[in-house]
Amino acid sequence: MESVIVTAKGRDILADARLGPQLRVLDGIAAWCGGLHGAMALREALQALSDGFGAEAAALSRHLKTETRPRSVALSDMRADVPDLPALTRALAVDVMGYFYDHARPATLWFLSDHLADEQWQTSQSLTHWQAARDIEEIVVVVLARNARQSDFIEFHFTRALERSEKLEFETLLPTIVRSWAGRQTGLVTQAGMDARVARARAAASDDRFKWEQPLLDMANPANLSRAEFRVCLLLSRGLSVKGVTDELGLTEATVRTHLRSIYAKTETSSLAELLYRILSAGKPEAAPVETGRRRA
Repeated sequence: MESVIVTAKGRDILADARLGPQLRVLDGIAAWCGGLHGAMALREALQALSDGFGAEAAALSRHLKTETRPRSVALSDMRADVPDLPALTRALAVDVMGYFYDHARPATLWFLSDHLADEQWQTSQSLTHWQAARDIEEIVVVVLARNARQSDFIEFHFTRALERSEKLEFETLLPTIVRSWAGRQTGLVTQAGMDARVARARAAASDDRFKWEQPLLDMANPANLSRAEFRVCLLLSRGLSVKGVTDELGLTEATVRTHLRSIYAKTETSSLAELLYRILSAGKPEAAPVETGRRRA
């Protein structure tokens, strides 16, 4: 038998080959933990974690008991910009887990490949189409949290079967992923939803869906403001400060500023002064009276 001699340099190369993927996973975990404490947007943290595991796409979802379908809190897809290729647009944890979904305990791990031999498990049309369109072979679902009111999931999509060592890696890192989610910054999911809403509003504004020669507070509502946003703008046009708006509507200042962020996006403005200029420069509209949050005695 011919012997093989591995030099010190060769050993270093082999060590680097093994260490590279491990470092990427650790970098992903670090980014994920940092994102859960406000260091970056939640979508960016999810993308970093997905990249660390070498996944094609990932989704973070929340399922409220009062709603029939889960909400997609954040999505990551490394090939979302590829022409003629469908992007991941919603979480598929429900489809992957099937009849296990309603009974899965927190801090548990589920592999799509484990269900394929189960005669009771049935795939969904959405999952079948997604797998065929993107050559997805494996999906890993992590149950982050579950209580009487809501459930949180994170999922990773792969275009290849995972090796046993990779599955063990998921099992090893599962407690870290779950604990970091439990200790996340308060309001993170709500903020992620607001960021998505602002992004959609900016996209609508960039499409020139309304013309600035129309009064912003015209009854036709050219900027497609919500009822609450319209009331905020109308009170601002009457000379009230942000504090005055909060008092008049009976809202907290944080709520009013949340409305303002969305208004800025929809009106292509970036500050209160710019928004007021845009409101007043188009002329004074004939708007309906403002409904305040005050109750009559």
